[in-house]
Amino acid sequence: MHGVDSVVDYDVIIVGGGPAGSTAARRASQAGLSVVVFDKARFPRYKPCAGGIQFGVNDLLDFDIKSISQRTISGITMFAPSGFRVDCIPENRSMPGSSIKREDFDHLLLKKAAEAGAEIREDTLIAKAREEESRAVVTTKEGEEVTGMYLVGADGINSIVAKSLGFYDGWQGDSTMVAIEIEAEVGSSTVREICGEPSGYNADLILLYFGGLSHGYVWCFPKRSVLSLGACCRQDRGGELKPAYEKWYAAFKDEYSIEPQILSDTAARFPIEPAGDIVKGRTILVGDAAGLVDPFTGEGIPEAIESGILASSALSKAVKEANPRFLKQYEKDCKREIISELKAIEFMANMFYKSRKNMETMCRFFRDDSYANFLIAAGIGGFLTKKALRRKMMLRMARKRPREAISLLL
Repeated sequence: MHGVDSVVDYDVIIVGGGPAGSTAARRASQAGLSVVVFDKARFPRYKPCAGGIQFGVNDLLDFDIKSISQRTISGITMFAPSGFRVDCIPENRSMPGSSIKREDFDHLLLKKAAEAGAEIREDTLIAKAREEESRAVVTTKEGEEVTGMYLVGADGINSIVAKSLGFYDGWQGDSTMVAIEIEAEVGSSTVREICGEPSGYNADLILLYFGGLSHGYVWCFPKRSVLSLGACCRQDRGGELKPAYEKWYAAFKDEYSIEPQILSDTAARFPIEPAGDIVKGRTILVGDAAGLVDPFTGEGIPEAIESGILASSALSKAVKEANPRFLKQYEKDCKREIISELKAIEFMANMFYKSRKNMETMCRFFRDDSYANFLIAAGIGGFLTKKALRRKMMLRMARKRPREAISLLL
């Protein structure tokens, strides 16, 4: 029981109903905590996202996502700055990824949180948050105050929770990426023609194009009858984004003799550097709000879900012991399980994106060396940790192409 001076409406308030917030809500509710989730949108809601899900996400979740899968993804294809193609496909296709629409995926995760007992309050914008001695308080745009023993900021890059409680006041240009994306209806047979495995295996590939942007790439992700076509780059290079994408898009349409029907045209921004603090007092940050995003690809769904799981564990202990110091376990777990991995891939990203020469050199190595090709396929598929990918790739290149390995660092 909470003392009279710490009476609260809920054990945990979660602001943001995306993958991180929904996962934290489901796991905390399963542990017996009273949980409320606020989101400014009504689900299902559109979310700009290429929509690739690596197989490892299935292991993180305690339910199946087959019902919302759009396509089976067996690997990736990289196009080097000079244009040559590198297919990175694992020989063992027993653990494929999938493509999804974020409106379907996020809605499923939120429904699963509700099934576990979390209260879901959609169409409710949180205007501010504060902490008192023995509780956290959020205020809705309409002025309603809701109290909780603990608070989770799962509200993305522009987190109201983080800004209200002084975690940070924004993100610098080199710590974020910007993206533009269209969803293009082309028909299922054309999707297969463009993204299907060359071998004829009944699966599709994600296409990544390098060289047109100095720190980023253009993508083509397959869905049932739709292609997600977009580009992303570091925000401080954002002036390159639209011209590079438009040039690529014109050539792409010509190559395949298509004139897609544009279903949506959106932009997004996301962090690529972990926040300096992810725990303060009675509050923790998860997912994009904590900056837990892969700096190489901009992917953040696995990190969001994993941070939600780690958060729920710490929250359960903190509620049981009625002591916020147990939230520090989340910070320790996050640094060990997620942030150390992101730091490892940041090294690879900085080396790869350093110059067109570096992109070309590494793509050529991935093409010509079968083991390097396997490492990329395993890393992108989530079968190999980012730390292992960095270590094994650098050792392989140092052995096989020592001069080129040294040139990448100069």
